[in-house]
Amino acid sequence: MEPNIRPARSGDQTAIAAFTTDTFEWGDYIADAFADWLGDEGSCVLVATDNADAAIAVGRGLMLSPTELWLQGMRVHPEWRRKGVGSAVALALIDWAGRNGAVVARLGVEDWNAAARHQVEDIGFRPVGDWVVAVRPIPTGEPVTPSNGGKRAQARRKLERAHSAEAMPAWLSWRSGPLLRPTRGLQSWRWRWSRLDLEYLTAAAKKGELWSSQAGWAMARRNEERLSVGWLECGPDDAADMMRSLLDLSVESGVERIHITVPAVDWLLTALETAQFESVHPMVVYEMGL
Repeated sequence: MEPNIRPARSGDQTAIAAFTTDTFEWGDYIADAFADWLGDEGSCVLVATDNADAAIAVGRGLMLSPTELWLQGMRVHPEWRRKGVGSAVALALIDWAGRNGAVVARLGVEDWNAAARHQVEDIGFRPVGDWVVAVRPIPTGEPVTPSNGGKRAQARRKLERAHSAEAMPAWLSWRSGPLLRPTRGLQSWRWRWSRLDLEYLTAAAKKGELWSSQAGWAMARRNEERLSVGWLECGPDDAADMMRSLLDLSVESGVERIHITVPAVDWLLTALETAQFESVHPMVVYEMGL
C-alpha cells in the first residue's frame, strides 16, 4: 500500500518511541526531541502511517536559512523498511521546503550506513563532502600525553575572541585557503551543515563565537557542558597547534568535552589523532538542488 503522509501530532510520540528505541547501539534521540520539534515553527515534522493511522516512519525538515533545508531524524519502523516509506517522507518534506522558498536540501549520513546512503542517492541526493565529528573528554587539569609521560604542552598561540572586524580577513583567508574545497563552502553546528557566508561569520564574531590566533580562526560555541567547533581556518603547518589551542580553550571554559567537526582531509585527521580525540564519527553530507 501507499503510505499516508501527514503532519506529526503529539499523540504519535509513543509509536515513534517504540520503533526508534534501538536504532543504534546507544539508543536514539528521536523520542526525546520529538516534542521540541513539534514546537519549532521553523521546521516541519511528518509521519507516514498505516491503515490504522499509527506512525510507521518519521522525519523532520528544518529551514537553516531562507533557502536551505536540512533533513534529519529519518526513521522507519523495521517492518516497513525497503518499501519506499522513508523516501516518501523525505520527498514530502522537500516539497514543503520548496513551497517555502528552499533552493537546496541537505542531509548527513554516517559513511558506514550503506542502506541509508543508497536510499538518499536513489531519490536524487549526491554526496558533496566527507566530514568527521570528533569528540574528546576534557579531564580536570592538564591532560597527559602518552608520548612523553608528562602534561600536554599548551599551544604556542592562544585563541582570543575575535572582533567583528576580523570576520573579513578570516573569510578571505578561508576563501583562498586549502579548506574551502573540501568543505564545499559549508560549516556545521549541532550535526547540521549549512552555507557559510561573511554575514554569518560576522554575526558569530558579534556573539563572541569567533576566535583567532596566529594559527588561524575557529568558530566555537559553548553548549551545555561541551564546546562545539563547527568551522576553522588554518593550514597544514598550523593544524596541530590549532587543535592544542582549542583544547586549551576547552579547559579554560570548564566544559566536560569538546566536539570538533571538520572535513576529512589527511592533515586535519592527523592533528585530531595527535590531540588524542578518542571518538571520530565519519559522515557524508548529501545535497539536492530544488
